[in-house]
Amino acid sequence: MSLRTSAALLLGSLAMLAAGPAFSQAGIDNAQQRAANLARNTAVKLNGGLVKYRPAACMFVIGGTPCLVKSDGKGFLFRFEGGGPAWQQLNQPPTTLTEVLVDPSGREVIGTPVNKILTPAAKP
Repeated sequence: MSLRTSAALLLGSLAMLAAGPAFSQAGIDNAQQRAANLARNTAVKLNGGLVKYRPAACMFVIGGTPCLVKSDGKGFLFRFEGGGPAWQQLNQPPTTLTEVLVDPSGREVIGTPVNKILTPAAKP
């Protein structure tokens, strides 16, 4: 491999590293992505694990943005529905509504203000 080829590969690799993760390019910071992952996993644990529960698809979008209700100095508040495995794919109604508040660093759950079972009349 020539010196010119090696230099081009090195510069290309450095450019890719400098670009950062895709969610940074989309305007989502690392803390928000961590917060979304933590909120989703917290809801799964609260509602019986993946054998019994799946959060809404919005929590699998980069940064959980469609489910992000509030983002400020107090942290990230996510609100989303959930249900049994494949509930959305099978067009079934959600069975739970969950809110998870994560600290501004995205590393700690501050609280779960809402985690309730939905009845057909209670659906938001």
